[in-house]
Amino acid sequence: MFKSLNLTEEIELLQRLDLEKSYIFYGNLRLRANRTLCLAEANEKGWRAAGAYLQGMPFHAFTFCLIEETGSYSVKGMLEQFRKRLKVGEGEQREGVLTAVESCVARLEIPHALECKTMLLMKLTSADRLLPRGESFLVEEDRGGAVEQLANKVGMLSFRAEEVREMPHIALSSQSGELTAMAGFHVYEDDFVEIGNIGTSAEYRKRGLGMQITSDICRIGLQKSPNVYLFVFADNEAAIRVYERLGFTTVERYAFVTFLW
Repeated sequence: MFKSLNLTEEIELLQRLDLEKSYIFYGNLRLRANRTLCLAEANEKGWRAAGAYLQGMPFHAFTFCLIEETGSYSVKGMLEQFRKRLKVGEGEQREGVLTAVESCVARLEIPHALECKTMLLMKLTSADRLLPRGESFLVEEDRGGAVEQLANKVGMLSFRAEEVREMPHIALSSQSGELTAMAGFHVYEDDFVEIGNIGTSAEYRKRGLGMQITSDICRIGLQKSPNVYLFVFADNEAAIRVYERLGFTTVERYAFVTFLW
């Protein structure tokens, strides 16, 4: 049986979840409820699994959490329910992304999987390693267009222009005023913050701008919450080295699965 969760059920589910092991699902349900379509499947023994579709992303973004402690789980039935609720045409096939902790994905049966990459969830555990305050500045609304251009130029996968208006973003610029690096947030809450939208223009790389802009955005994040997180793909070794030097530690591994649904 598939159903949408009511508020009481959502609260009960959130209380059962470990933040770092269900980070994306938790964030969608807890912080992005207005953009999240959440479904759960139950049998006679209780809840089996829950899935969430996050609207407004530049790709079809799914995440799942398993409530049953053992056994495999096919996401096919739940994906069909998402198709109905999202009014996807019969026979129409789309490319989607499913992101969940690797231990969960290992138990999922995902139809038409195309590629699987690993992402590291990292947490700032040694803030004393951050660089001293640099020359970054808060991005005002009138510079939003320039930030969006830099995000497109750098190729930021999860960039949403709305986040620049909703949460603090900072930038560095050249002497001529051209934006050279930027950073911001995907989550900006008292419970935890997630820094993101971090990027440096190609012609200004290897000058320490990445370390500086990351340090500066972390300091802003720490003013909001003591829990500062970020995601980075495991094959981005250069970025991982930077984050480790700045005091980040890997706390969980996530799978980023591209599939057809």
